[in-house]
Amino acid sequence: MSSLNIILDPCASPGILSAKLWIREGSRADPINKKGMHNLLGLLLSRGCGPYNNEDLADIIEGSGAELLCETYEDGLMISLKCTETKSSTLLPILDYMITAPHLEKSQLNLERNLIIQSINRQKENPFNLTFRKWKQVLYNNHPYSHETIGEEKELKSIKIEEIKLLSKKFLHREKVIIIAGTLPKKTESYLQDLKSKSSSNLIIDKGLKLSPLQKFNSDKSYSKSIVLSPIETNQVVIIIGTLTIPHCHPDDLILRLLACHLGAGMSSVLFKTLREKNGLAYDVGAYHPIREYESPFLIHASSSNKKSLLSLKLLKKCWEDIQNIEISEEELDLAKSKFKGNLAYNSQTISQRAERKAHLIGIKVNSNIDYNNLGRLEHITTEEIRICALKYFKKPLLSISGQKEYLDKLSQIWIAK
Repeated sequence: MSSLNIILDPCASPGILSAKLWIREGSRADPINKKGMHNLLGLLLSRGCGPYNNEDLADIIEGSGAELLCETYEDGLMISLKCTETKSSTLLPILDYMITAPHLEKSQLNLERNLIIQSINRQKENPFNLTFRKWKQVLYNNHPYSHETIGEEKELKSIKIEEIKLLSKKFLHREKVIIIAGTLPKKTESYLQDLKSKSSSNLIIDKGLKLSPLQKFNSDKSYSKSIVLSPIETNQVVIIIGTLTIPHCHPDDLILRLLACHLGAGMSSVLFKTLREKNGLAYDVGAYHPIREYESPFLIHASSSNKKSLLSLKLLKKCWEDIQNIEISEEELDLAKSKFKGNLAYNSQTISQRAERKAHLIGIKVNSNIDYNNLGRLEHITTEEIRICALKYFKKPLLSISGQKEYLDKLSQIWIAK
């Protein structure tokens, strides 16, 4: 049986098509002490493959007015190609070459590695990145999601070209899905048959991690600490309160997404009105609940000045507790539902968005009709279900804060106080 699933999604477009190729397993499958290897390989795939060296590939893509990139996520790699129908016969085979015949030259490895390390150093200057990274290290601990997809400088420097080549060979036997949407030429699927035949194998498929996406959520799970302090010399305090929840495929995920809309989506959200509009306490506020195949984080965050950080934490903490203890109003629930529908529509406008969403869903083992099904479920969700869901998942949050030490000590007292 083939490990490549080809899905064609013809739809009206001005002679444009978008191809999204998802390769299962991303940074979560980085080898021990080699964090960032999948991201590094993903970047190298577009630096020469098949009959094209790095300059030839750049010329043919740019000369065709096309776009080609590879992005690394925790759960997989996404190769994206957008081009005109007339150029597709030339460009679609490149997707085959990237998987079956990447060049992976040492000079290009060194170049990409240096660029990644520069990016890592820039991230170190960002207080939010520091605060979030510390939060992840505690809650995910030894989980494959514990590190950043971009990797770590020390471990990136130890990665050799031979290790990159060995990892690339595994890609051929990993599960893959490609969605091609837009104006499709008649021979679209035939361009990909070579890749499909090479992805067929009687050997054991590289199945990657053995994690159960539907393992029972443990609301009583304890962690080594309830607060993480990151002293840095800055006039800004970053506050993150959050916990781990459930995979995107779980039925409760829809309710958590409504909660994220209620708490942090737009100027009518609870966090914006409470911390910014009414009190002028924070530079930035929001909620974060990304799509993951396994345990997804759910957090709320705010960035404030030193003097306003104490009240900011008190109000942020109150918002977290209130959502568990007090039912939201029907009007608030209707607004959250409208925001959810709006986000869904906004993120499904282009053929690229449609193709990427479907490839992502199938790639992480989620029903590709989940958005349609959720719209049907949406109207039946009640305010009581919202509160019960919050109570179930938000019991034991972790606080991560960064800022000057004198303020961190005061903030930790507020968090510990009941």
